[in-house]
Amino acid sequence: MHTGNLRHAVGAAIMGVALGATAASAASHREAPLMALDPAADITDVYAFVSYDAANLSRSPGDRRVTLVMNVLPGQEPGSGPNYYAFDDNVLYVLHVDNDRDGFSEDVNYEFRFKTEVRNPGQFIATLAPIDSLEADGLSRVQRYTVTESRCHREEEDGEIELECDRHLLFDGDAKPTVPSNIGPRTTPDYEALAAQGIFTDADTHIRVFAGQRAETFAIDLGAVFDTLNLRRALPAQSAAEDANDTSNPFGFNNFSGFNVNTIAIEIPAARLTKNRKTPTASSGTIGVYASTSRRRETLRRGAPSIDPAAPPKSLLKGDGSFVQVSRMGNPLVNELIIPIGKKDLWNATEPEDESVFLDFYRNLAVADALEAVSGVPVPPKPRDDIVKLLTTYNGAGVNADLLRLDMTVPPTPVAAIRRLGPFAHDAAGLATPDPAGFPNGRRPDDDVTDIVVRAAGGPNYIGNFVGDGVGISEKGITPQFPFLPTPFDGRDRRHRDPGE
Repeated sequence: MHTGNLRHAVGAAIMGVALGATAASAASHREAPLMALDPAADITDVYAFVSYDAANLSRSPGDRRVTLVMNVLPGQEPGSGPNYYAFDDNVLYVLHVDNDRDGFSEDVNYEFRFKTEVRNPGQFIATLAPIDSLEADGLSRVQRYTVTESRCHREEEDGEIELECDRHLLFDGDAKPTVPSNIGPRTTPDYEALAAQGIFTDADTHIRVFAGQRAETFAIDLGAVFDTLNLRRALPAQSAAEDANDTSNPFGFNNFSGFNVNTIAIEIPAARLTKNRKTPTASSGTIGVYASTSRRRETLRRGAPSIDPAAPPKSLLKGDGSFVQVSRMGNPLVNELIIPIGKKDLWNATEPEDESVFLDFYRNLAVADALEAVSGVPVPPKPRDDIVKLLTTYNGAGVNADLLRLDMTVPPTPVAAIRRLGPFAHDAAGLATPDPAGFPNGRRPDDDVTDIVVRAAGGPNYIGNFVGDGVGISEKGITPQFPFLPTPFDGRDRRHRDPGE
């Protein structure tokens, strides 16, 4: 296929997505005013994909596994001690799955609750070297978590809709330790081995989990994008050869180079996620996914603790009352680039199936106006019903819901063949080399969703010129095994690649 035909094919593919196939979006960091003040509850990225490790590649369709990931605590400078990064004991972290295509995203939930034990309150720093175990004596604090699987359905009684859920604690309710931050070669001398201790498999369900620090894989010229889409090269933005090279940055700078995040990852047998609990098929194999964080309705500050040295440490902060959603993410650039500043916190508190409240912002698509204003290149006319269909129409069911959709019947792509542009990938000559297992069919950690979103918003002129931010896959590359995000940068020897390097 020649380059011109490829551009037409990419445009047609995006339109096919808009007509109800699948959709996804990019990362979310500091996307709303309240979230900018609450990093422990700030969801940065959500991933949903059929696992692409060697073990899963060899499995039959009926035995394949699916990985769901939620990242929080954005932009972690690895050397920020002595209090390193942890999940919040007062936050409820949940990965939600809709498995019957009705936009109701509570069919299957995976809830993560954390609790921190202060083991060495007299220790002057968080850790003393060397840390070779998740329960090492040198840790001043150990954080553990429980995982609950819930399966829910709606019941209507006297005109009222109530949620009925069956709840199951994984690991017989045993709390598993998180993996601490990668402090440096003296304190955490073999961090990869330490992190491997943090992967746990539930014997009854074959579900495995991980919670701890990982390197940020989302790569974007964030400074250029939010400087009113001040991309560093005008149209035509990239050649086919530049766009095809996944590991280079032809003109952009990755603002997240050298930074870490906190990751919650869970791998689940695909058959456990379908409505009928059987092998995914064309009719049962597509799921919708989103992540949420919630806090208690009230926060209690207890004042000064006891000064009696014989008394145990007393928490100064405690949540009370029912949980209230404070952040959500399915297609996360929705909040950053579509929802206006005065509605962003409201959007975070709203359920995905109520997305119809916000559809006028999709139809008016201010980010497309900005693209045209700064480039002078026309974008499609309003109303942008194509964007409404692309991001919110769920499998042609007439339901507007912001969910990341994954067709679990599509086999995973081997690591060596993964392409960051998914079904829109091509080689240096412009010949199509599609990768159907990636964005917009779910999302893998290294899928370049930024370029796809910018092109979809800009329309044919932006698709045909390979418009993007000029940033490919992050310098850590693709991680071939669970939890599929790479070893975090360590605090002593980390390096941020700055603009111009």
